[in-house]
Amino acid sequence: MAMIVNKDKIAHCFRKAIATYDGQATVQRRISSRLLTLVGQIPAISYERVLEIGCCTGLLTQMLCQQQRVETLFLNDLVADFIDPVMAGIPEGRMPHLLPFFGDIEKLPLPDRISLVLSSATFQWLADLPGLLQRLARALRVDGFLIFSIFGPGTLKEFTELTGIGLDYRSPEQIAGLLEKDYVLEQMATEQDQLVLPTPRDILHHLRATGVGGVRAYRWTGSGLRRFEQEYQARFGMPDGVPITYASTCFIARKK
Repeated sequence: MAMIVNKDKIAHCFRKAIATYDGQATVQRRISSRLLTLVGQIPAISYERVLEIGCCTGLLTQMLCQQQRVETLFLNDLVADFIDPVMAGIPEGRMPHLLPFFGDIEKLPLPDRISLVLSSATFQWLADLPGLLQRLARALRVDGFLIFSIFGPGTLKEFTELTGIGLDYRSPEQIAGLLEKDYVLEQMATEQDQLVLPTPRDILHHLRATGVGGVRAYRWTGSGLRRFEQEYQARFGMPDGVPITYASTCFIARKK
């Protein structure tokens, strides 16, 4: 079943976050690092023709090119404006043959003979994850790998509890079930990350600075904002600030 996702809203929020994303994306950077640690443990992976989905400002791209010799890289994101920060961050002497592939990955015709599909913290934004997983399997060559991380249940649980705003996250087990038809699941690893920020207002700044406002529109009133801050502090306050929680799972899947 497809989810209702406003891709225009998502793209707008991430485009606004270009200048602030890297400074706030602490969790996303950790997840990309964990994902590539798993990638490095699979010697059978070929980096001949790589498709990265949801490159954003290039956190994963830069780490990948630093660690591996990528020959051809199809670079995808909803926001074409990300091409400049991605290009600027790839280490000197490690630039692959880069083929910009921007747009909605659920609508674009996919390149063929892909050796590796890589994506970090993006697939939760898809309207039809099962459909894309099937299309990616057709685009992968016989020995190809699909390696991705995705946010899951428990992500932003404090914020969602107070506002009712959040994505309908699939559980890791549900995603593993979706992979069964076309892939052999080599590895699945779930982690929880928690950031502690000074105040509830800083939580809102953090979410906006990382593009998460694309979940859905929310109109704050003065009284509503004050109530949010008071309740967040009362329910979740810690001696050194207030937390925001992320839960993510990394998957390594080989095409059958």
